[in-house]
Amino acid sequence: MPRLRLLGFDAHAQAQVRALFASLPETGWSLADSSDGEADAALIDLDSMAGQLAWMGDRPAGEVSLGLTRAARAGTTLRLEAPLDAATLASGLAAAKQRLGASLVGSGEPLQGTAGAAAGRVEGSSEAPKAANRSLLEMLTEASGGFRIEAPGLPPLVVDVAGARFAPGRSLRALLGYAVLPDVAAMLRPVPTDAIDAALAAAGDVQPLGRLQWLLVLGAGSQGSDGHGPGTRFALTRWPQIEREFPKHFRIATVLLKAPATVAEVAVATGASESEVADFVRAALAAGYAQVR
Repeated sequence: MPRLRLLGFDAHAQAQVRALFASLPETGWSLADSSDGEADAALIDLDSMAGQLAWMGDRPAGEVSLGLTRAARAGTTLRLEAPLDAATLASGLAAAKQRLGASLVGSGEPLQGTAGAAAGRVEGSSEAPKAANRSLLEMLTEASGGFRIEAPGLPPLVVDVAGARFAPGRSLRALLGYAVLPDVAAMLRPVPTDAIDAALAAAGDVQPLGRLQWLLVLGAGSQGSDGHGPGTRFALTRWPQIEREFPKHFRIATVLLKAPATVAEVAVATGASESEVADFVRAALAAGYAQVR
């Protein structure tokens, strides 16, 4: 019987997923006792920072990955639309069983077959993703080692995916251009594992990779608040690390911590534009410190 492990879920969310799993009719799956237990597939909370780090870390060859997210795309084998319900979980497990042993990575195309159609909330791909024209954020979700990237007009970056670090991180605003940079794959140069520490030190200002991921989501900007309607209310679950280079974010975060609010309500209360608020919300959702209420 194939086994499923859970990655990136906090204790409360993990209990909810386990309860959903227990409520399903016979699925032909069992749950691993812990996240580091042996498993054939992993269900990953991609909307949490812990889930993002788990996804970027080393995983067993052939393990099917199911990415739970509100985002429109995921780099995992299969994408499950959040919030998770029993129908979506059942469809995802059925689709994962079909994929076992395939070692495939999804690109967000609709899953072909009855498993994806059952709930309409499970997506995947039968082909490996094309490297060309993929964003740096997408490349981060697919990489497993270290690399260097240089782009005209932008500071060079050294990224250690396994160690969740990047450099230089002196000015995040100076890196905004990486969020919309086309054809990133052609600019990447691998850095061997035994050379990554030296490369990071030479670049200087080493920072947690989560800060770069947050910036890349923020800079993408054009997709608003991940497709949520104008009446959707958002709230912060904790006080985020506010970057001094984005002064309006302090006011936006203050409003969202007080009470759930729509993008328009936050814009009126803070004097920020609705696009600025929507970009902040998208980045906060991706970083795991915002929720839809």
